[in-house]
Amino acid sequence: MNNTSDDLAAQWQKTRIDLAARALGGDVLDCSDDFFAEKDNLLLAEDPVFLPEKYTAYGKWMDGWESRRRRDAPGYEGCDWVTVRLASIGEIEALDIDTRHFKGNAPGAVQLDYLLDDTDPNEQSNWLPLTDRVDVKPDFRNLITLDQPVKASHIRLRIYPGGGVARLRVYGKIHLDQRYRLPGEPLDLAALMNGGRSVACSDSFFSPMQNLLLPGRGADMHNGWETKRRRQGGNDWMIVKLALPGTIHRVEVDTLHFKGNYPDRCSLEACTFTGDNPEEAAEVQWHTILPEQKLHAHRNHFFLNELQDTEQQYTHVRLNIFPDGGVSRLRILGYESGFESDLKEA
Repeated sequence: MNNTSDDLAAQWQKTRIDLAARALGGDVLDCSDDFFAEKDNLLLAEDPVFLPEKYTAYGKWMDGWESRRRRDAPGYEGCDWVTVRLASIGEIEALDIDTRHFKGNAPGAVQLDYLLDDTDPNEQSNWLPLTDRVDVKPDFRNLITLDQPVKASHIRLRIYPGGGVARLRVYGKIHLDQRYRLPGEPLDLAALMNGGRSVACSDSFFSPMQNLLLPGRGADMHNGWETKRRRQGGNDWMIVKLALPGTIHRVEVDTLHFKGNYPDRCSLEACTFTGDNPEEAAEVQWHTILPEQKLHAHRNHFFLNELQDTEQQYTHVRLNIFPDGGVSRLRILGYESGFESDLKEA
């Protein structure tokens, strides 16, 4: 377990999935105290801000969760806590305890626990330790990386002895819950909530690459994936690791909200690769699944008959956009390996 730098925490935010993200379904359930600043602020998507002149009836307004000063034990050695239900069962790899703007009122240390349960915690819940007690810095993004991923559904953040935390991010990988799927049911193999994730892209200047795989249609341009304007030729691209190896039968490329900055064209390639990121391998054979197609502004594009090699099974896809621009969502509809053959036999 390591508590690492502010810069690395920012990099994780750009490239990893936040299992506690409210956009995916994460939620703050309960806390010991939020006298100065509400617990729900912990999961806000926006970076925290500081407004020097803003006060409330309770004191200084702070963009985060803040408890009152503890006076209930000799030496004030107790702690405050907050519980969070993750958006989905997943493997936790790291946590960002963001204390930005909390300078004289940040906690001195934190400790985290976890549950793996279908139901929300109660007084009888058997919390297990996720981390040791870790010192944290004020006004800093404290990234705590785990030595081994831990599968969890809920986490509890304990702060010693009390104070304020601006944001909590829980980075990891989502596990596809197979219990509620019908045999042979088609699946969005790229969806974050099914376990798909972006592993590399040419550029993500305006917005994080994981936005492309979020549930639903985009709320605005910032809720999609947008690259800077290219000046050196070539094209932009993104690689997605599919939730499961499978066959691809329908593709959706949605340019909702992108009107003057949508890509002119797109294509899709796929490969089979045992690791996370094929871009890091010396030799990977990419197959064209969708030849170049014209795109339009502010529209969801469906591709079915245009697809090639729909019988082959793949683990990764690469969306190419020409030359650059913004895409709101990518959907890769297909069948998990083995499902399609079961349907044919039936």
